[in-house]
Amino acid sequence: MASTSEESAATPLLSAGKGNLDENKSPLKKHAFIAFVIALPSIAPGMCLGFSAETLPQLDLGVSDAAWFASVIALMIPIGYLLSKPVMERFGRRVALHTVSVVGLLGWLMLSFRPTDPTTVKLYLGRMLTGVSVGLAMLPAATYANESLKDAVEQTSIVTWSTVALCFGILVTYICGAMIPYYQVAGVAAIISVFSLLAVAIFVPESPAWLQTKGRQGDAEWVQKQLGASQAGSSTDPEQSSPSAPPAPAEPQPTSLKEIMKEIEKPEVHKPLLIMSAFFFFQQFSGVFVFIAYMVDIVRSAGVIALNPYFVTVLSGVIIFGASIVASFVYPKTGVRALATLSGAGMCITMLFIAVYLSLRPYFFTRAEYYYLRWIPLIAILVNITSSTFGFLILPWSMLGEVFPLNVKGTAGAIATTLGYIFCFIAIISFPHLWLSMGSDGVFYFYGFSALLGTLFVYYFLPETHGKTLEEVLDGFSKKKKEQV
Repeated sequence: MASTSEESAATPLLSAGKGNLDENKSPLKKHAFIAFVIALPSIAPGMCLGFSAETLPQLDLGVSDAAWFASVIALMIPIGYLLSKPVMERFGRRVALHTVSVVGLLGWLMLSFRPTDPTTVKLYLGRMLTGVSVGLAMLPAATYANESLKDAVEQTSIVTWSTVALCFGILVTYICGAMIPYYQVAGVAAIISVFSLLAVAIFVPESPAWLQTKGRQGDAEWVQKQLGASQAGSSTDPEQSSPSAPPAPAEPQPTSLKEIMKEIEKPEVHKPLLIMSAFFFFQQFSGVFVFIAYMVDIVRSAGVIALNPYFVTVLSGVIIFGASIVASFVYPKTGVRALATLSGAGMCITMLFIAVYLSLRPYFFTRAEYYYLRWIPLIAILVNITSSTFGFLILPWSMLGEVFPLNVKGTAGAIATTLGYIFCFIAIISFPHLWLSMGSDGVFYFYGFSALLGTLFVYYFLPETHGKTLEEVLDGFSKKKKEQV
């Protein structure tokens, strides 16, 4: 087959992708493989989320230093998130995936050397860089899948694989942390970052949709042939989570602060923004990310003595990873309000159950006939982890692309995400102080009642997006009545 001059020029630029995509494979298999590779850079950032749980018991840090070590990543994640979109737009989706691994690698290298002083700048700078890598990992994989792998996205759940990879990273941290020192865990994360960088460089071509926006039509057509997709994709909003969503209307996007504020005044913008911000608030102050960041200490605080706390942490990681896989298949077929309500109720019940157990423990702890009660906090923690993962942990992020008008989706999503991580920072940094001032049972009462309020909130206010178009969801906020045809 004859090739155009542009296609010929494209070949050396993209030879890494060309040499490793088997043209005999079906498009669906090719897309599934590419989706797997683009999810790999999210594993090391996932390890960052659970790193403090395994590290803090090994470091001789004061309460404030430990709280900052655990929480500083929450301040850095929004920075990475806000940087991700301009990097993708200017340099491409492939470079954005490389950036996740490179920034994360620098941070993990700083954490992989055993420090003589555990409060050194290197230790905290490493946490900050790995936190930025988490934010950088939030958009590129899903954007690439929506643009370039649409055939597979429409038939599978590959668009959620980066989220699954983040959860897998948490599991890897918990497993490694149970066996080796924290600085060796950081070394494992550095190796994974290098492997991810090489895998994307070798197997993943640039998004044809992005190439088209840069006028590189020949490159785009060549990549499209390599991917074997049915038709050329179009560049999507990096925060567009639904590949089957209708094309964006020709509405101008607000650029100035005055225009943004004018858009936020509209009920179809400020109502979902308030709802999603409140959802993030209850997510954080119900202890979802606090559990991940302080898992070993949480297990000990809950009075678990039936099993080793590190083993329980590994079990929790397995549950988080498994629940994220199940959720990726369940979400497209289930109403979000029902899932969120069930998740919040499970968290509330288990938190209060542990709190009551800790309050009554002095009355039965020394009595041999009540030995079986020692299993109660363990079961409650595992049920709590399961409940939080399939609902409050993942749902707020997945809903950001389903409740905002297209012309302000990026801005509104960035505001909600930033607020979410500010709440995360406050929740994580406050945990040690809450524990000291309220006691272990008081902390679980606090998170339990927060989960109760969160459950009531999602039941009465969370919009149902399942089975609805974006227009129908927005009409619910603006109180418009659709005409019956």
